[in-house]
Amino acid sequence: MTAALFVVFGIYNLLGVVLMLTTENPLFYEYLSYALFFCPLIILCTAWILKRHGRGWKELGLNWDRPLRLLLSGLGGGVAALTLSYAAFFALYFLFYLIAGRPPSVGETEELRGIGGGGLTLVVMVVVLFAPVFEEIFFRGLFYSALRRRLGPRAAIAVNGIIFGALHFQPPFMISLVLVGMVLAYLYEKTDSLFAPMAAHSLYNLAVVLASLFIAW
Repeated sequence: MTAALFVVFGIYNLLGVVLMLTTENPLFYEYLSYALFFCPLIILCTAWILKRHGRGWKELGLNWDRPLRLLLSGLGGGVAALTLSYAAFFALYFLFYLIAGRPPSVGETEELRGIGGGGLTLVVMVVVLFAPVFEEIFFRGLFYSALRRRLGPRAAIAVNGIIFGALHFQPPFMISLVLVGMVLAYLYEKTDSLFAPMAAHSLYNLAVVLASLFIAW
């Protein structure tokens, strides 16, 4: 399980480095590779792990019982994730400013200026639709479930959040993403469904991309 995580994210982030070094604006190609490479790889790895352990897809939490409760939990979780992550980010932002005398560079926000309408549509689609679905299947449905069986809910939520934040390889947002991962794992634990953390993840990503677009323009 852990090996699969590092292989999937390692390959994807290595590809991101290659794109950064070989293209003028790698953001479009990074998100294109996410849709064409990362998402299918997530599904293949998940299917292989489930088959190996004799489990089915429904065991990941793909159930839609009490949809209103799941939706409200997702909305509440999205707000909680945004509050915690931005509080952590701005605390680090001001700490960095006090130490270095300048704000930290956030390259992705700057790169959004160089993307046209079609590329921007792809970015929004990947961030708001693809990432919440595929990452929740892998991180919460598969990885958190395995951690919970070994560590119990509390430790599993913490470890899941730490791994989630670390594997995104975004140093300025690392602590923020750890907190987001913990909120999403908590939602999954409380609702026993992937749809609540998917909704929260989508709301969080939508808010972040809108904030980035506002700053970029």
